[in-house]
Amino acid sequence: MEADRAAQIKHVAPRLMLGLVAVESFTLPIFRSGGRTGLSFWQWVYNHTIFGPPVEYVPQEDYAREFEGTTLGYPIKEHIETFRSLKEAMGYFHTDERRIKAMVESGAVSVVAGLDTFRRYGNLLAEVRHDYQYHPIRALVQPDDPEVREVAHVLVQAPDFIGAAQEFVNSFTDYEHEEGDYWATPAEVLAARAGDCDCKAILLCSILRNYIPAEKVFCAFGMWNVRGEITGHMWVVEEGDGSEDRIIEATAGPDFPGKGRYTIHGIFNDQYAFATDIGLREFDLKPAELAAATIRR
Repeated sequence: MEADRAAQIKHVAPRLMLGLVAVESFTLPIFRSGGRTGLSFWQWVYNHTIFGPPVEYVPQEDYAREFEGTTLGYPIKEHIETFRSLKEAMGYFHTDERRIKAMVESGAVSVVAGLDTFRRYGNLLAEVRHDYQYHPIRALVQPDDPEVREVAHVLVQAPDFIGAAQEFVNSFTDYEHEEGDYWATPAEVLAARAGDCDCKAILLCSILRNYIPAEKVFCAFGMWNVRGEITGHMWVVEEGDGSEDRIIEATAGPDFPGKGRYTIHGIFNDQYAFATDIGLREFDLKPAELAAATIRR
């Protein structure tokens, strides 16, 4: 009996070793641990032992997202990934330039181009009110709205005005997923007690503008990269004491540790509007000056 078992093990062992070598030779999205990608088989095993670093929850849908659009088994989902270059997209999907260009043509990904230089505009217009019209985005930040002023008057009495305002917006309003992109006014958010990142950032900036000068606090829009997933996002920035501005998430409380990488493509409030070429293109913004010139013609 022992001799038969030994013979079976001897027969199976080469196949088992070949399988382990094959697994070791490839880096698959399934080998994930706490958001850590690019793991070999043995690194994956180590990360799932008591000796590995703490494991952070990874949503189930993330396991296959790197395969999206590559085969019939992984169709393109509704969201569109945005990249700064073909090289960045190639590294993200682990594929070649030909495949990325095909994905761009099919609308699966977007590769933006332009200058990173910020320019100041009199105003910027955006089609974000579900009425097929372009509206000035500066008008959405409304520090003088009566309800906003009343909220700001109460919150400014807290030891940390910014933290209190952030906590108020986060706890008072639920996060609401929208069909399409809609930038609500502060009054609309307060009435609905709900909004997405755009709506909540506009409300938070409006509150802060009551006691912070326009040169020091803005709504910021751009790209947010979390564990390789790049999405359009809006948050609030305040001029910090050092060289870097303070990021204030409108969708989380003041204790939230900012995760991921924020890339700003534009900032605005009730008095100023700045954007890069990439920001204009990616967020479909039109300079008010250009729109006025077009109307006059």
